[in-house]
Amino acid sequence: MREYWVVDRYQQTIEVYRLEQNQLMLVTTLANNDQLRTPLLPAFTCLISQVFEG
Repeated sequence: MREYWVVDRYQQTIEVYRLEQNQLMLVTTLANNDQLRTPLLPAFTCLISQVFEG
């Protein structure tokens, strides 16, 4: 696993972890109008607020 996302539906955030030197390291915490992007899927983008709609 090279990347791991932790979705917190209560805080409405997504923490992005990436594998660095055999350890998952927190890269960023996204919320609200942030865009989720990953180098593993270059064409993929997702607005965080859309994840938590409804």
